[in-house]
Amino acid sequence: MDLRPDLEHLYPRIYEVVRQIPAGRVATYGQVAAIVGPPCDARLVGWAMASLRPGSDVPWQRVINAQGKISLRRASRGHELQRLRLEAEGVRFDARGRVDLATFGWTGPDPAWLAGHGYPLPPPEAAWDRAAEDESGQPRLL
Repeated sequence: MDLRPDLEHLYPRIYEVVRQIPAGRVATYGQVAAIVGPPCDARLVGWAMASLRPGSDVPWQRVINAQGKISLRRASRGHELQRLRLEAEGVRFDARGRVDLATFGWTGPDPAWLAGHGYPLPPPEAAWDRAAEDESGQPRLL
């Protein structure tokens, strides 16, 4: 069941971006949304991840929240599965259950991939500031 049928046309683009996150790296919901572009937002990325079918080739486990934490309820099987999958890829969590985004954060897709798939290119001097997202969960570009 899709949770946002009014915007489900964006789900394939979200999945396309998430497939670019390499093993051992994570991206935030807001970072994925910024790459997809308006009207996508962090919440829509979460809904898209939640609507994936079992066995999907989308590496959903690599998308976490802006605090470097897994968003699924801590006591849930999904939380445990996401953490186990990330740890199997070499991602480490601190004692508070956070991933260091400066160490394990993804810097975004290759500009050639972006251009070849119809996504806007960030300004040449821009870089993802993974540690600083605004209140909407969108990463700020430096």
